[in-house]
Amino acid sequence: MHTISIKDLLPFSPTDPAVVSSDAALREVAKKMIEDLRTREVYVLDEKGHFLGVITLRRLARCIFSSEIPERLSPTSLLELVSAQTAEDLALRKPAYVDEDDVFERLMEVMFRYDINEIPVVNKDKTIVGNINMLEILSAWLDGNLDGLKK
Repeated sequence: MHTISIKDLLPFSPTDPAVVSSDAALREVAKKMIEDLRTREVYVLDEKGHFLGVITLRRLARCIFSSEIPERLSPTSLLELVSAQTAEDLALRKPAYVDEDDVFERLMEVMFRYDINEIPVVNKDKTIVGNINMLEILSAWLDGNLDGLKK
């Protein structure tokens, strides 16, 4: 089996990652989330453009609609969500990511360890260079673009 790098997979991700600045208002985050209806995560960047955190669709919806969610159904602290005003307030810190120089095995390890379907790809400066989701990986596999993997 040959080694498949993350860089080899990036061309199969047809869209640019959804990103916002850390001071973006939640309305701006919501607009960015729905620009491409396949987007399930928005990545938050610091003032230097480095990856700071991630806002998932579920987390954003819980924040916006927190008054409609019975507290017993929301494992996330409602107080934290209700008080969020900016992307930085809502972003999950220390999110999972892969480096563009990592290999496919590392990608699978991280995605399955954290039970995620989408993951940002960063360079050595922690700048987002793309993202990969499981549907794109499955599509590449079905099209024969992941030669060397077990079928």
